[in-house]
Formats: sequence, structure tokens, C-alpha cells
Amino acid sequence: MNNSKSRQLKFFEWALRSTCAVMFIGHSWVCFNGQMPLRALLWDENLMSGIITRLSGQDWNWWVTSLDVDDKISHCVMVQGFIFLFFAALTLIPIRKKSYRYIYFISFINLVFLAFLKYLDNRIGIGNLLEHAAQFTCPLILFLFTAKNDLNKSTELLAKVSVALTFIFHGLFAINFGHDWAWLNHSRPGHFTEMVMICLGIHEESSANQILFVAGILDFLAAVLIFTKGKLIKVSLLYMILWGLLTAIARPWAHFNTSSIMESLNSWIPEMLFRAPHFALPLCLLLALKLKYANDADPIPK
Repeated sequence: MNNSKSRQLKFFEWALRSTCAVMFIGHSWVCFNGQMPLRALLWDENLMSGIITRLSGQDWNWWVTSLDVDDKISHCVMVQGFIFLFFAALTLIPIRKKSYRYIYFISFINLVFLAFLKYLDNRIGIGNLLEHAAQFTCPLILFLFTAKNDLNKSTELLAKVSVALTFIFHGLFAINFGHDWAWLNHSRPGHFTEMVMICLGIHEESSANQILFVAGILDFLAAVLIFTKGKLIKVSLLYMILWGLLTAIARPWAHFNTSSIMESLNSWIPEMLFRAPHFALPLCLLLALKLKYANDADPIPK
């Protein structure tokens, strides 16, 4: 391996590690604020009543009304916060032992579980699970990359698919894709419109929704173009970097409150941090694209 490729691979690796670490810090912060939707699972009567009654010997009403149980759930959320913080620290340590690397895989499973909890919390739209694909696949990509310290085609494809899923389902929410089937219902969340109005200083809801509709179409287009070559993929990745960054920053920007600065920052900065993969993973793919062109001795199109 020549020195140039080695430096580029190392830069790619640290960009990916930093992305994972920032994301885990954001999720950890959310847990410390007590906002992990663990109760969406543990208080789901259809899923949990049989298990709970067999294990506790108590009826379901006791489980959902007990202050002691609620307190223990809060403690579990706090423990999860420390686990995410642990993952954040470990992703920054470049150890390649196989046993150590499996921590990345465990963190991937943990993030899939978190995405599942968010889906349960909303009860509609499979996008409430799959829009987090760029987040939960980040440590899996790191796990695969560190196996050979190289970016192979399958790992690159995994990164592209995860980013594409994130933008496709964000796009479905943005265009207000409603459906009678709950899992296909991606009606536009009210806070999408609210953030656009506040960030852009728009006073008419209809204008904000039109902007979101156009953004949704662009999200779909970018998700398709990411699988192309040449200038098209470069344009797609640049759009994803810009739009992913803006939508992450929009959280603390739109909800900033001058009368309670620390409270608003404490609530919304972590929301920005755990969305880091939405723009940083496309950035990593752009680095990978440059690395690919360098290896082929063919300069990236300008």
C-alpha cells in the first residue's frame, strides 16, 4: 500500500470513528435527559403483558402504575446513557483485535434496538425505524472496515444503502405521504413545518410545506443518484452533506429560547449530535470516492 493511499484510508477511518463518537455522545445525552423511549416497549400491553405477568406474578395494571417500576425504568435509561458513552470512547480507540472489534457490532445491535423503540413510540410509518439507518449502520461500517483496514465494495454499498434509506424516509415525511396502512403512513410531522417557518422566517404554513415538498423530492433524487458514477454521485453526496447538516443544526436553532438558554440547549444539542451520520456518512463516502479515483489513477470529475 502506497503512502498516499495509507494516509487517505487513515483519514477516512478517523472521519468514520469521529462520526460514531459524536452520534453516541448525542444518544448518551438524550438518555441522561431521560428521553429514551424504553417505556414504549415495556408498557406495550400487546407485546409485554404475558411476559410481565409471568415474571412478576402481578397483573398488568400494577406494572404500568407502579412508581417503583417507573423509577427502575428511569435507572435503566440512565445506564443506557453510560453504555452509549462507553461506545463513544471505544470508537475513538484504534484497536483491531477481533474480540475488541465486536464491540462495534454490539453497539450496532444496540442502535437497531433504539430505532425499534422509536418506531414503537410513534406506532406509524416504517420510516420511524428506517430513517435511522445511517445512524445504526455507522458502527457496523466501522466493524467491517477495521477487519482489513480497507474499504471494499460491500462496505461501501452498505454505507450507500443506509444513507439512501435515511433520505428516502425523510423525504416521505417531507412530502406528507399519508396512507391507510399504518406502516406506510408517513404523514408530515408538525415540527417539520414549524422548524422551516422559524429557521427561514416564514409566516405562512403553506409556504413552509411547499419548501418541504421540494426538499422531499430532492431527497428521493439524491437517494437514487448516490448509486451512480461520476459527477452525479458527487452532486448527490454534496447535497446530502449540506442538507443533512442543515437539518441537524435546525433542531437547536429552531428551538432556541433566550429565556431558558441552558434548558433549550440541553434538550436540542443532543438531537443535533446524534444526527451527525446524516451528513458525516455522505462525507465519508465522498472521501471514499476520492480514494477510489486516486487508486484508479483517474482524477475525480470536477
